[in-house]
Amino acid sequence: MGQSNTLQRELGSLWCIYESCQLDQKPLSNVENGRVDPHIQKVYGNIKVNEKDLFSFQYQGPVFKRWLEDNQFPTKGWSYGIFEKSTDKLTQQQGVSMQTTNIYDDIWKLLDKSHRQKFSNYTNGQKDSWDPADVYIFRGDKQEVLNYIKKVKKATEEFHETSPNVFIALLNDYLRVLYNDKILVGISLKQASPPNIPEVEVYNVVKDQDFEPPEFGEAILRQTGNGFLHQWMQLGKKNGKLGFKGNSVRFEAEVNMGHKKTAKFSWESKSPGRDSPHTTEFKKLVLGKQGQLTTAAARGGSITKELKFKPIIAEYMKKGPQSWNLGVPKNSLKNGTLKSHSKYWGNELFKLRNSTLTTLEDVKILRDPQYAKKRGLPEVVVDASTNSVENNTAYFAELFKIDALSQADVKDWYGWEKESDYSTDLRGKLRGLIIIKTIVMAHKDGKLGEILLRSYFTAGKIQWKAEDLYGPFVKIE
Repeated sequence: MGQSNTLQRELGSLWCIYESCQLDQKPLSNVENGRVDPHIQKVYGNIKVNEKDLFSFQYQGPVFKRWLEDNQFPTKGWSYGIFEKSTDKLTQQQGVSMQTTNIYDDIWKLLDKSHRQKFSNYTNGQKDSWDPADVYIFRGDKQEVLNYIKKVKKATEEFHETSPNVFIALLNDYLRVLYNDKILVGISLKQASPPNIPEVEVYNVVKDQDFEPPEFGEAILRQTGNGFLHQWMQLGKKNGKLGFKGNSVRFEAEVNMGHKKTAKFSWESKSPGRDSPHTTEFKKLVLGKQGQLTTAAARGGSITKELKFKPIIAEYMKKGPQSWNLGVPKNSLKNGTLKSHSKYWGNELFKLRNSTLTTLEDVKILRDPQYAKKRGLPEVVVDASTNSVENNTAYFAELFKIDALSQADVKDWYGWEKESDYSTDLRGKLRGLIIIKTIVMAHKDGKLGEILLRSYFTAGKIQWKAEDLYGPFVKIE
């Protein structure tokens, strides 16, 4: 639920759910008069509770209680837990008698390294890439549940190293049984986006044998202030250095999901590493205070780079497992290799700029205007505003030349030194074009809705197919 003050937010939400469900109380937190529940303020300490958090705390509890009632779940008698954190800041306060549990944490601990690495390349895996629940509620016999899972793990131990999916799939199906039997509910918390009242959404709760793939139909890219499928291309002054104006691929989309339902979201691929893909995140599009569509406060998750993002690019690019990095030079280029790479990327950019899906207009390279005047040089070194293979090739030739030059030589020619991350950003720029090309190709193949919704589901840890190893959860957003 956001990245800043995460523990405080999650405990505040947990209290609101408990307050509504177990105590039958209306929330004391109220955004209209700025009132903060005293128990939540004690959790935050000297930190001010911001407006969006306060709005969340006002509505999360009542909304979740109503959802429990509508779906014939009990509202009382639950124990409350928080993933991989302590409830002490809340539960050790005077006047708080919340029953607590750590059962979901104990379940996660039963997954070995071989299982966890199906969700992430990190040594210990990444819990959020299995199940994005932040908090959870439980009413049942904890030891009975854990003993059953241990028996399943024991029965499948011959597959733990060779086929770790077997235990994970059986575990997830058992968790779905616990959810449908109203025993264990994992809850993903998303910061509210005023004036939108939070809603409860349910994911991954159907057993694998009953799973039906999501419906999807036509998709459109929405026009924003930066156009459609967009990446900044201009190289010029940035923080007193020579750098790219921006390093993200960003656009907004709508995908028809049938039954009068449309998924509306933003896609942003950002912060590429020198030798790794972008971080690709999604946010819902919601109504803003003026009635316009805007991005939600909370991000809807990101796509695991190695395990999910690379295969998606490969499938729709059709160029093998290294599609995400196709044509990206590992080291700086000189002479013949510089010329061939410039021509390759000049052709790629020419074709992409001709697509009606893209907005790639600021293709130019600038030098320090005062330095240019002093030296009698043009301020615009390369102007590829007019789309042609020749112009785009000249643009990339200059970018690759700068990559190979020393700081002294760059400053002598441009009046600025190049940014310290120039080499990383250049390769990120090329990989951004690969992302754009992948989406353009999917559109040509009649699969625009498919790639967009699949990526959105993957980031949100929502099953796209039965084989996906995501656990069940509900989301309050």
